[in-house]
Amino acid sequence: MIQRMTTIVCLLLVTAVATAQETPVKPWSSSLGAGLAMTSGNSDTKNININFNTAWDPKTDRRFKADALYLRGESDGETNADKASASARYERNLSPRAFWFGEVSYLRDPFKDIDYLVAPIAGGGINLIKDAARTLSVDAGAGATFDSGQTSGAVKAGQSFDWAISPVSKFTQKLNGLWKTKDFGDALYHFDAGISTTIAARAELKVSYLYDYKNQPPPDVKKGDSALFAALLFKW
Repeated sequence: MIQRMTTIVCLLLVTAVATAQETPVKPWSSSLGAGLAMTSGNSDTKNININFNTAWDPKTDRRFKADALYLRGESDGETNADKASASARYERNLSPRAFWFGEVSYLRDPFKDIDYLVAPIAGGGINLIKDAARTLSVDAGAGATFDSGQTSGAVKAGQSFDWAISPVSKFTQKLNGLWKTKDFGDALYHFDAGISTTIAARAELKVSYLYDYKNQPPPDVKKGDSALFAALLFKW
C-alpha cells in the first residue's frame, strides 16, 4: 500500500512539473481605463481621464511597452486642462543589469503652447536594483524633437521605479527631463507616480499624480502644472 501511494505521488509530481514546463508565458498584458470626477457648489468642476497601457515581456532579454493618456478639466464652464500624451519604448538587455532602448514620445498641451511635441530617442541604461519585486533603473539617450514645426537635437535622462508591494498592489514612479540642443534652457521635465490595486479578476483601481514643468513657457503661462486623478482599469 505504501509503495503504491509513493508511486502515485511521484507520478503526480512528475505530471505537475511537466505541465508547468509546458505552460506558455503570457507575453502581452494590457489595460484600458477611465475616470470621471464632478463637483458642484461654489464652483462647478468636471475632470475626465482616459488611459491605455500595453506591455510585451516574454521573460527574455527583450521587452516592449506603450501607453497613452488624455486629461481634460473644466471649472465653471471654462477649460483649465487639455493634455494628451503617448509613448512607445523597446528595450533589450546588454547584460543582466545594462540595457539599450529606443523610444518615441508624443505630447500635446495647448496650455503650454505645445501643439505637438514628438521626440524619438535612443540610448542606454542600468538597473540599479532588479529583483522579483523591485526594479530601479536610470537611463540617458539622444535624439531629436519636432515641436510645432521646429526641429532640434535633444538629450534625455530619466529614472524609473516599479515595486510589486503585494500580489495585488503595485507602485510605479518615473522622472525624466528632455533638453533641446538648440537651447538647453528650453527643457521639459516630467514626474509621475501611481499606486494600483486589483479589485476583481480583470479590474484594477489606480490613483496617479502627474507634474509637468516647462522651463520656458509662453508669457503669462505657469511653468508647472499638476494633476491628481483616479481611474478604473479593465485588464486583459
